[in-house]
Amino acid sequence: MVKANQILTDMGRAVRSGLPPTEESLAAIARGLATTEETEGVHPRESLLAASVFFRTAFTTLSRRMQGDSESAHLLRRLVTILEESISLRIREAANGYAGFLLSKVHEAHLAERRRIARELHDRIGQCLSVAHRQAELASMLRNDAPATAAVKIERAQEAIQEAMRRLRQLTSGLHPHESMQGLEKALLAHLELIGADDAGVELLVNGDESWLSPAVGEECLLILGEATRNALSHADASAILIRVDIAPHALHASVVDDGRGFDSRLPPARNGLGLVSIEERVTLMGGTVSITSEVGRGTRIEFTVPLRGSLDQEN
Repeated sequence: MVKANQILTDMGRAVRSGLPPTEESLAAIARGLATTEETEGVHPRESLLAASVFFRTAFTTLSRRMQGDSESAHLLRRLVTILEESISLRIREAANGYAGFLLSKVHEAHLAERRRIARELHDRIGQCLSVAHRQAELASMLRNDAPATAAVKIERAQEAIQEAMRRLRQLTSGLHPHESMQGLEKALLAHLELIGADDAGVELLVNGDESWLSPAVGEECLLILGEATRNALSHADASAILIRVDIAPHALHASVVDDGRGFDSRLPPARNGLGLVSIEERVTLMGGTVSITSEVGRGTRIEFTVPLRGSLDQEN
């Protein structure tokens, strides 16, 4: 409707001035009108269809009102020419606007994919490599005084590296990792064993029926809780970590609380590490809410809630 009114305005101005509208005189207006295509993604075929309907309607109306003498016929030809030029200019600008809209969407998709790859590498591969590094460090420290314990640490480091390789194969082959997960609690226990949490005072409490969890949501929650626990073990120097998961029919609520060194939670998330950014992104993508509170010298609490119905496409 806005374009139709503007085209009629163009025709009125041209008739009064005796000159048809030029691209220079209409470009600024047309660019402004083209923002509809750019921001709302109106396909050019819709613009062409609207232009065709408008042209036929306008031409029919003008023909009925200008019958008879040669002067009316001459004026009709002028008006039809002006009408065609004005419509054509707006169609060109609409096509340009739609092209800009598509480029913007492609750019947004590329950025989203880069963020997704960063999350997957950090949370899936990075977690395992961090565990392997930590276990290797412990083995080196215990090598002389407790060789048997050191050997166990080396085994865990090897298991973590093997798990990293397995996850990398899954990612590069496009498989869904949650297809092989046998329940959230079992997966968490296996993860805690892998990272050697039995030596670090980690307690796990899971309440509720896991059948309410889709595999996709369960996998995402496993990654979130695993990353929060890894942060507490690797960076917080915590002596006690409590992981609690409460599953209800419509929502999952979970928290990871440690008594470690803490940090200044007033700093932007990026300053506190990619892990916290990844946690926030994963929760947000599931339509949930997350709270990260910490104080230097008084530990950290990571708490999140996600809906369980319609939060993720289970088959992606």
